[in-house]
Amino acid sequence: MVMEQVGKEWIQVALDITSGISDQDRFDRLLSTIRQTLNCDASALLLFRDQQFVPLAINGLSADVLGRRFDVELHPRLEAIARAGDIVRFPSDSDLPDPYDGLIPSHEEELKVHSCIGLPLMLEDRLIGAVTIDAFDPTQFDNFKNDDLRIISALAASSLNTALLMEKLERSAGIEASTPRRSHKLSQQVEIIGESQSMLELKAQVDAVADTDLSVLIMGETGVGKELVANALHAQSARADHPLVYLNCAALPESVAESELFGHVKGAFTGAISNRKGKFELADNGTLFLDEVGELSLPLQAKLLRALQYGDIQRVGDDRNIKVNVRIIAATNRVMHEEVKEGRFRADLYHRLSVFPLFVPPLRERDKDIVLLAGFFAERCAHKLAVANISFDARTLSIIQSYPWHGNVRELEHAINRASVIAKSNSQTDQIILQPGHFNLSGESVGSQNTEYQPDVITDTDMNEYRQLGLKEAVDQFQTQLVESTYLENNKNLSATAKQLKVNPGNLHRLMKRLNLK
Repeated sequence: MVMEQVGKEWIQVALDITSGISDQDRFDRLLSTIRQTLNCDASALLLFRDQQFVPLAINGLSADVLGRRFDVELHPRLEAIARAGDIVRFPSDSDLPDPYDGLIPSHEEELKVHSCIGLPLMLEDRLIGAVTIDAFDPTQFDNFKNDDLRIISALAASSLNTALLMEKLERSAGIEASTPRRSHKLSQQVEIIGESQSMLELKAQVDAVADTDLSVLIMGETGVGKELVANALHAQSARADHPLVYLNCAALPESVAESELFGHVKGAFTGAISNRKGKFELADNGTLFLDEVGELSLPLQAKLLRALQYGDIQRVGDDRNIKVNVRIIAATNRVMHEEVKEGRFRADLYHRLSVFPLFVPPLRERDKDIVLLAGFFAERCAHKLAVANISFDARTLSIIQSYPWHGNVRELEHAINRASVIAKSNSQTDQIILQPGHFNLSGESVGSQNTEYQPDVITDTDMNEYRQLGLKEAVDQFQTQLVESTYLENNKNLSATAKQLKVNPGNLHRLMKRLNLK
């Protein structure tokens, strides 16, 4: 019996469930005891949420696994665990792809023959999570009875349920998650990935202000995820059932800006052929997110200030006031107090918007969050490219952690998408491993403050590959790689892709059809 072999360790796991230690410590101890008991090579505790398995703790797996989100319908083994309701033992020669292929640092080959057990974690016949246990030895778990494994499953389920209950109690009591006890990641409606100290502080501030009507000003560099923070604020507020209306102030032509904000009536100006609601009316009882608010002109700032002060608006061409109940969330990458000092932004509007300021830290200050985000984007990109798995060479993880990422999270996502496309084109299998050479990260830029764009360089190896093809085939292959990577970088937006490639959108569309990219 498992419990007879290491009774003291499992008694401690049971005691941990009701102790005051942090959720993470409790989960890590659980997996450590599983590894000691079953002598496995890798294990993971997963939360089941929104038809995804979310890793909460890992043992023996690559660090980027914690950032991955495994869609059940895309991973047959995890789907089998989710549907089983009891212990699942996969045959050692199972042909079902393993979600951890390439993600066990000491084992880079595919996990074709190995022991694999899945423990669904149930609460009153409802799935709340799972524990996965893997060993390279195909016979490793043969001597362990299912009853022994059910004890492990029950303890793991109790541990996870305790964490869920405590988080629910803290939320209902309005307790801030600023302590290291937990970061409220178990039941997040909008997930902000990151466990660095600066991100834990940001999440705590979001939790504190979300369910209020205070105006929030989100500040940070381009690409740090300000819109994601705005979404989280709205999702956790009492206004969550009402609209979150987005407006990019930087994209507002001066001629239509007032109409976009406040609406207009028929005949107010040339082209106003009917009455039209503005963003304020559309956001009534909900939230209005003003992105790049620092780009607003001074005349429009004055009109926005009036709407915030009195809670009513006037459509363009109409004398009537319309009462609106709107919460304002604004974002900017500008240093606003400097904008106020230079007279480019009204001080009274700045103070009205920044009742509760939030600062989103740049990626280079978030330490190991880079690895978590890399895992998250790699998993998502694998689905887009229809490959089984995308993993990272150890050198690659080291390089991307050292790179300054002046474009922040957005630059990291685009770099991984581009590298994945290049790696796929050179791979003979659907198990892709991203190598340093797949990234366009200049050695001089790593760890430095150089923001100058570094152009792509065709290496001698690449050139030799092209020489083995005919000219037309080589050109087609290069065009395919360039167009596909740029298309993914621009979130499959044809116009943006054409603009970046400096070609006509119609011509690009025809080229993509010829290259079988449409």
